Parts: sequence; C-alpha cells; structure tokens
Amino acid sequence: MEATNFLQEILKISLVALMVYISYYYYKYFTRENPLPGPFPLPFIGNIHQIFKNRSFDISKFQAKYGDLCEFYTGSQRFILLNNDDLIQKIMKPTVNGPFQNRVNDDNEGLKEIGLLNAGLLFNNNYTDWQYHRKFLTKVMMSAPFIKQSVIVVQDNFLEMEKYWEKFGENTVFEFNRWITRYFFDTIFITTTNRPAYALANYYNKLTPNEKSTLPESILKESSKFVESVDALIYSVLYFFLVPRIVRKFPGFNRHTQYLKDRVSWLRNGIDNIIKLKREEISKTPIDQKLNSDMLTMFLTDLHDKPMSDKDVQENFIGILSAGIDTSANSVCFIVDFLENNPKAKQRMIEEIERVLGKDPNSSFTLEDLSKLEYVEATIIEASRLRSNVPINFKKNSVPEVIGGYKWPKDTYFMMSIDKIQNHESYWKNPETFNPDRFMDNPEIKNKVYMFGGGLRKCPGRNLAMVELKATLAMLYRKYDIELLGPLKEHVGISRKCDELKVKLRKRKNF
Repeated sequence: MEATNFLQEILKISLVALMVYISYYYYKYFTRENPLPGPFPLPFIGNIHQIFKNRSFDISKFQAKYGDLCEFYTGSQRFILLNNDDLIQKIMKPTVNGPFQNRVNDDNEGLKEIGLLNAGLLFNNNYTDWQYHRKFLTKVMMSAPFIKQSVIVVQDNFLEMEKYWEKFGENTVFEFNRWITRYFFDTIFITTTNRPAYALANYYNKLTPNEKSTLPESILKESSKFVESVDALIYSVLYFFLVPRIVRKFPGFNRHTQYLKDRVSWLRNGIDNIIKLKREEISKTPIDQKLNSDMLTMFLTDLHDKPMSDKDVQENFIGILSAGIDTSANSVCFIVDFLENNPKAKQRMIEEIERVLGKDPNSSFTLEDLSKLEYVEATIIEASRLRSNVPINFKKNSVPEVIGGYKWPKDTYFMMSIDKIQNHESYWKNPETFNPDRFMDNPEIKNKVYMFGGGLRKCPGRNLAMVELKATLAMLYRKYDIELLGPLKEHVGISRKCDELKVKLRKRKNF
C-alpha cells in the first residue's frame, strides 16, 4: 500500500514537472524576441522530427514555405535561417576577431562530449588558439614541396585504382562512389602521414573474396575501421551539435549515440598511434637526411610560434581527415553526374584537358599544368553551386548585431542555407541549369559560391582540394567513357554525401 502511494506521488510530481516545463517552453517561445515565420516547435525536440529523416538533414522546405528569413528549433535552441546572399554578407565578412568568428557556444555539451569543442579549427572559440592552428595549417598546405608532392600522390593513387578496375571486365557495374571515397582516403592519408591506408586494396579484396590477399588480415581490419570511423565522425558533428541530449540518451537513440562515440574514440586512438610512430621515425632519421614533406612531419618539426602538442596534432589530423576525404569524393561524384547529363560541357572540358595536358592519357603532369585548366575549375565550381558539399553553415554573434532588419541579442544562432543561397533566382540566371560557362564569362561571380565556406573560417586547404579535384577529373576523362546506370542517390548532413552512383567504365576509343 505504501509502495503504491509512493509511486502515485512520484507520478504526480513528474506530471507537475512536465506541465511546468511545457508551460515554460511555450512561454519562452511566445515571448521570444523578433518572432519570425517558421514551423511550430514541440517540447523537448523542437522541429527535430521535421528536419531529420533517413539520416538526412533537410531544411529546404522551410525556405519554400516561410521565406528567406525564418526560424526553427532543435530542442529549446532557436536557429535563425538565412536563405539569400544579402542576409549573410555581414556574417561572411572576413573581420579579424569579428562578432561572427565562432560557430557554437562554449557550453555546447554535445560537441564537448565527442571532444570537438574548443579544439583545432572547426569549433574553436579561443581566437588566439584558433589563429595559431590556422596559421600553421595554412603554412603547411601552401608549402610548395607539399603541394607538388600531393600532385604526384594523386597520380600514383589513381593508377593504383585503375589496376583494380582493369581486373574487372568492361561490362562490370562499378559503385563509383565507393571507389572514389577510398581513392581520396588513400590520397589524403599518404599526403598527411606518408604511409598507406590500404583503403583501395581493402575494398578490392572485399569485392574479390576468392582472390587471396597480399595484405595481412590485421592491416585490412584496421583500414576498414579507419574508413568507418571517419564516416561516423562526419555524421557525428551534426548529430551531437543539433540533437538534444535528452533525445540522444533516449532508448533506441542511445545505442546509436554510443556507436558514434565509440567510433570517434577509436579514431582518436588510431591517430595517437600514428603520431607516436611518426615521432619515432623522425627521431631515427639522420641529421644530414632530408625529412619527408608529409603534413604530419611538418606538424611535428616546424615549431611555428610554439611547439605543437600531440593533442593539437590529433585535432588537426581529425579535421583534415573529416574535411578532406568526404568532400572531395562527393564532389567528384556530383561532377561526374552533372557532366554525363550535360554532354556539351563534358566535351568542352575534355578538349581543354587534352589541349593542356596532351592526348596521351598515361603522360604525367605538373602543378603548373593543372593551373591552366580553367574550364575544369569552372566545372568544379558550378557543380558545387548546384550541389553544395557543405549545404549549411552556422555562426553565432558575440555582440548584439542587426541581421535582416532585426537587432539580435548576443549568442543568437544563425544557420545559412548555402544550397538556397547559391540557387537563388534573384542572383543567378537559370539557377537550376548546369552551366560552367557562366564562370568563364564572368569570373567575379565565383565569389558568390561558398564552396570552401567564407570569412576567416574559409577552408585553409582549398587550394590543395582544387588541385586534387582537377587532377582526378583530368585522369578520369582523358581515358574513360562513363555510362551512368541510374540516378545518383544522396543524403544531406553536415555535408552532402553521395550514397550511390553506379557506372560502367570503358576506355575511350581514341585511347
């Protein structure tokens, strides 16, 4: 009897607490500053149920229904959604230590939970520390030996991928997105560490289980875990930033949350081991012998303003893997899809490649050669305009600011819909048409495409990424005719990911 009464009291208290929370939630909502049009939020989850579906994050319907300036909620967190270029000019202005320097608050417990808050570049609110990492990364990625070595690595890895392709017949259906992801995984890994990741070899072995592998099973397992963990990390950024803690811990979600945390933890441990091995390699290198020009060696030997700790190296390594692999691989998939559906643009690009690099598809090329591929670059930018690799960008203001005619208090979250901004009919002629010529006729409008972000937070590896994309497209289209086998499938998160692109690859007739 006493137990029953106790449970009844607990239920009464819980019900009262729930009613108080809901009342407070909607009191805050209905008395919010500068109310904007947007979907009506629910307690605890806000509009999560409307924007997260099948692993995709979709806010496109909000602009269509509520306009260029609107709002939505994740839990109790309000986001001001900006959907045209005029609204983001102040936010994207590259002002040193400006009011829109940071992306998140210092109390974001989700990002803190996976160790991404105030570390490296992406979510670092300490301006001095962020500036240190930024200068270091920019210096390394702009290094002439590093860039030139990267061009060689790209060509070598593409030739390795071709060797695997050639072992299959011409009528083979290739899941192009899976091949190209592992190709960039190997490329980024070698340029970063000067050691192979065996992602291509491992994928080939999975497709040919009856063929005995030349690699030990331990190496193949580690390679698989690296690919899986980097993919989980990319998804984790948006998941832990936007999904409220109460939802992440809820039964059914908690297993998925733990899986992501485990994968990120495994990745950190794996990177720590690589750093340890690299330090040992450097210490054993004779003084009169030149060190490798890979990124990790530069991190550990170039003192810059101060020595970089292993923790700092780890955070930068994580940033490079998450930003460099997925975005580059998805870009190539989207470009291939656009080109195969636009034969005139494809032919013009091939003509430029053959004119600049020669018609022999086996001939090598240099960084200087790639700099002359202007139409290839225009093609890359146009594909990014239509299918942005990073379809959303978010910032917060450190002081009160006026955006869209409203004065917003400090720590307001602004989310920029890059997709909508880059396809807005007010700024682009025939915005839904794939037309690289628009950038050849008017090069200045490249600044309206936020392929690598904007402001001071613009990607420091943008020049390297463009070089790798140009080189990859040049090698692919100098030698192969590509047949699409069905539509490209994708999903949207912190990045736009190609889930499926099936093709047949045939060597061109003039080869």
